Amino acid sequence: MIHEFKDISGRIKIDADAVVVGSGAGGAVAAHRLQKAGRSVVLIEEGSYVKPEQFTTDSWAAMRLLYRDNGMRAMTGRMIIPTMQARCVGGTTLINSAICFRLPDDVLDQWVDQEKLKGLSPAVLGPLFGEIEQFTNISQEPEEVLGMNNRLMRKGCDALGWSGDRIYRNSKGCRGCGTCMSGCVAGAKMSMDRNYVPAFADLGGELFTDCRVEKILVENGKAVGVSGAFIDPTNLRPAEKSLEVRAKAVILSCGTMGTPVLLQKNHLANSSGLVGGNLCNHTATGMTGFFEEKVCAWDGVNQGYCCDHFRKEGFMVEVFWAPPDVIGIRLPGFGLKHKNMMSELAHIAGFGAMIRAKSTGRVSASRNGWSPTIKYNMSRPDASLMQKAMKATADLLFAAGAKMVTPGIYKVPSELHGPKETSLIAEADLGPTDFSPIGNHPMGTCRMSEVPLKGVVNSYGECHEVKNLFIADASIFPNSPGVNPQLTIMALAAYISDHIKQAL
Repeated sequence: MIHEFKDISGRIKIDADAVVVGSGAGGAVAAHRLQKAGRSVVLIEEGSYVKPEQFTTDSWAAMRLLYRDNGMRAMTGRMIIPTMQARCVGGTTLINSAICFRLPDDVLDQWVDQEKLKGLSPAVLGPLFGEIEQFTNISQEPEEVLGMNNRLMRKGCDALGWSGDRIYRNSKGCRGCGTCMSGCVAGAKMSMDRNYVPAFADLGGELFTDCRVEKILVENGKAVGVSGAFIDPTNLRPAEKSLEVRAKAVILSCGTMGTPVLLQKNHLANSSGLVGGNLCNHTATGMTGFFEEKVCAWDGVNQGYCCDHFRKEGFMVEVFWAPPDVIGIRLPGFGLKHKNMMSELAHIAGFGAMIRAKSTGRVSASRNGWSPTIKYNMSRPDASLMQKAMKATADLLFAAGAKMVTPGIYKVPSELHGPKETSLIAEADLGPTDFSPIGNHPMGTCRMSEVPLKGVVNSYGECHEVKNLFIADASIFPNSPGVNPQLTIMALAAYISDHIKQAL
């Protein structure tokens, strides 16, 4: 059953086998898997249950409706790096581009070796990946909805002899309208609110929306439940309504930003000092190319093709597109020059580079409120990797037939007019502040390790210091995997919940 704010009155107390906090990629899978195994589960989500008919193609209105901090959240340090997370049932799966990569075997082997992890291996995660892929309809989009933007990257890969492929996505009936970041108006994206959450409710699971968990209940060193306040969705203020769930297992899936904040505010599981530390991400930035032929990049899957040729070297290049007001921010110039560039919107393609960044930052709870303070600086080695990735991105655009490319990098001309000029990117003396990046896919703030002083949780997601307190989200990643993490989050959540159900 799904309980929304309007359905709640007074104070509610419930007993269950497990309580899961957060309904994104990790929480939805964990809740469904435990409920399906015959355990009683309560799933709690701070955001509202937003239906497809409520979505809008107005990107700024969508940010106010679906995003945390109205889409204005950022990491700060030597520069401001935007980072975005959702606040709704389904979490960030609702606003991402539905990209689903399996965790590469070499990355998993690296994690297992470095962190002395037990039980995890490609052979163990493989069947879980397969099960999730079938349940959420993860597949490559058909050619008819791919769109010219994606076809141009394929053309560039073929011309350069670089490996590339259509991206696997969790969708069903995608129309290629290119508005994934605003929620899928067609209801085609198979985000958690469209599959695992309703399936969980159909099995008898209890979902409470508009409820912020504020307290983790601990007795004799064991987590025994959570409590929180219901938030009025009209003004985001706490109401005179509360929820307390007593459970044998508590699973935090509040995301890389939310989970450490909840632990910090409860002064739990942090003798290592790593709660909120080790913040890593896939630092990314975009580049546009201008073509003689019409591209109409809004017509087709917004991210449907990738160049994975350099994945083991630490970066990927993926097609990207966004609404015109967002694309306009990425284009150079002011006044008439910028206006003239925007008038060529139908002829613009967008490619983006994403690096497996090794820089780390910190997430800290604010004294007042629940939005975190996020500190992060890109290192010089990561800037060098970004420089290499951007050179490759420009090469791809020209190989695809671009007549002009706008790299968007300080110390590099605002316009490049031929493939020979991409050497200007490689030869420039670039540092971290010379790029205009975004912080994609935050991870690592409650890292997994069998060595207590190196991690917050063990191989099965259980906190080293608090029994029966588990974490199942991207915060447990030891470091960045180098590919979009959604499917890995879901598979690890399934793995962790399978361990939990044996103990319940």
